[in-house]
Amino acid sequence: MMSSKLINFSLQRKSHHSGGEPKQGYRIWLLGLLAAFALAGCAMPDMPYDPATPRPLLQRWTDLTGAQTGKTPLGPPSAGYITLRRPTAISSRNNDVYLIDAGLNQIFRYNRFQQTLIPFTNLSVNAEMSIYAAPDLSVYIADPHSSAVLHFTSDGTPLPPLVSPGNLARPVAVAVDERNGQVLVADGLFDQFIFFNSMGMTTSVVRPQHALGISAMTTGPDGIYVSDRSGRRVVVLDRNGTIRYTLGAKDLGISGAIAVSQDNMVFVGDNFDQTIKIYRGQGNGGNDSPLLTKIGGFGTGPGSFNGITGLAVDGNQFYATDSQNARVQIMLINR
Repeated sequence: MMSSKLINFSLQRKSHHSGGEPKQGYRIWLLGLLAAFALAGCAMPDMPYDPATPRPLLQRWTDLTGAQTGKTPLGPPSAGYITLRRPTAISSRNNDVYLIDAGLNQIFRYNRFQQTLIPFTNLSVNAEMSIYAAPDLSVYIADPHSSAVLHFTSDGTPLPPLVSPGNLARPVAVAVDERNGQVLVADGLFDQFIFFNSMGMTTSVVRPQHALGISAMTTGPDGIYVSDRSGRRVVVLDRNGTIRYTLGAKDLGISGAIAVSQDNMVFVGDNFDQTIKIYRGQGNGGNDSPLLTKIGGFGTGPGSFNGITGLAVDGNQFYATDSQNARVQIMLINR
């Protein structure tokens, strides 16, 4: 049986001389191959199930601390290695992971199969930006400083931004409703939502029926999921702004980044105790859902955090930007 501890290693590559011990070289090659398959979204063989020691809901896989520089659309491959400094936001779609690093003042696209980082745009970034990789493979960046949501093709070519004067002052998050293609933007100043059509025109503005302090937002099976900084909770709304149910009112200290899986598992970054708290969505509504589990805690070691600023779910893979520790922690979701 393969131990999960065997594969908890950094993606950061270290140079080594040829002529080393053959068995050691084989082990390094094998570990690299396993990581490439897992990060490319390939299923790993299941471990034998032992009811006495069930697998955790989130199983730590590896850390992304940097990667080789890959080939950009504008020129030949660049030699060198990029080391992350302060990753603050993340989104994943298929084989591509988009990452904002405020310390490097750069947005990157990470190729999971090739394990390379390339600059995505020349845009100057700030730590308050959030990023979203859309189903059509374009990329949205909510920029509170410019009162706009910037839009790019998958190769970084700029598209017309989303603006709505008088309605959109401080965009903090963006998502796409996969049912109808509408783009949903959360405004953290007016604490409301602006819907845009595929042409970038404002179609509606929705203010929740109960006052919220919107710090983060995403969409999921039950509608709109909001981190409410004023109520220290997660609020789930329908598309009209009506509250369906809440999560975390008894557990969350400082609710921040949020991500939701397709099967309605809700992940919330709590920057009070530096943990990720996990809930199950209610479906048809109900009382505050109990906490399923939490992981992390303040620190620099494996599985600890210092600045949970961005979360993302893509299939069975979970990403958390561990900002002050200069890494992205990548985990597997066990269902």
